[in-house]
Amino acid sequence: MISLSISMVTHNLDKDVFLQAVNSLEMAVEHSIQNKLFSKVTLTVVDNGNDFDFLQTVMNGITCCEKIIIDSPDNIGFGRAHNLALKGCRSDIHLVLNPDAILQKDALTIGCSYLKEQSGTAMVTPFAQHPSGKRAYLCKRYPSVLDLLLRGPAPGWLKKIADKRLMRYECRDFSDFKVTRGVDIASGCYMLVRTDCFKKVSGFNEVYFLYFEDFELSLRISRFGTIDYLPQMRILHCGGNTYRKGLKHIGMFLLSALIFFNTNGWKLI
Repeated sequence: MISLSISMVTHNLDKDVFLQAVNSLEMAVEHSIQNKLFSKVTLTVVDNGNDFDFLQTVMNGITCCEKIIIDSPDNIGFGRAHNLALKGCRSDIHLVLNPDAILQKDALTIGCSYLKEQSGTAMVTPFAQHPSGKRAYLCKRYPSVLDLLLRGPAPGWLKKIADKRLMRYECRDFSDFKVTRGVDIASGCYMLVRTDCFKKVSGFNEVYFLYFEDFELSLRISRFGTIDYLPQMRILHCGGNTYRKGLKHIGMFLLSALIFFNTNGWKLI
């Protein structure tokens, strides 16, 4: 049996979506316990907003795992908040989970069983869809500046012209029926990772406040094992769409992109 730790970071919650996410997480944990997979499960929620009282009420209703709430008086950013949770982890596997990610009932059982069997794998990433049913492509190849512009602010007609390029960047060539090993980059909305590998790279790079911390973590963690796309492990992702969140988010995205390329190497086209 293995131990699992889970970290979630909250800020300006969509409370209805969060309740769905927590409910799905409970069912996924219980499914794995029924399959005698987990010896211990710990959930740590870091509140980067003003939702502490609500979170406390929700957490009191969870009975399938140990629970910790960390109240951050200020918004300290995505990566730094997850790192707070990581410091106390004494687990075999850690799940970085967004509060807007809804898990399929057997997602944890499938993912953790795979990591238990595949010693050369450091992290797994799932098949994902948006609530509309549209695919959410969580795997990426190393981006160019052009890729990011095409995927973000480019007009629809240009995206259609560049669809083949975007298909490659979003790894749409990966099979949804068998495992793909050696993914370049995985999304931070659901990262199931060996805790020792996570700690070897000291967690997320806290220079990133929001955006691209998952890109860089993927590059660093792949030094200790492959990142594998596991399509049998499925989630519903209710977030994304950075360029629809307003100028503040666009500014943070661009700043993080600048840091990422300066650190890891520029690729223009």
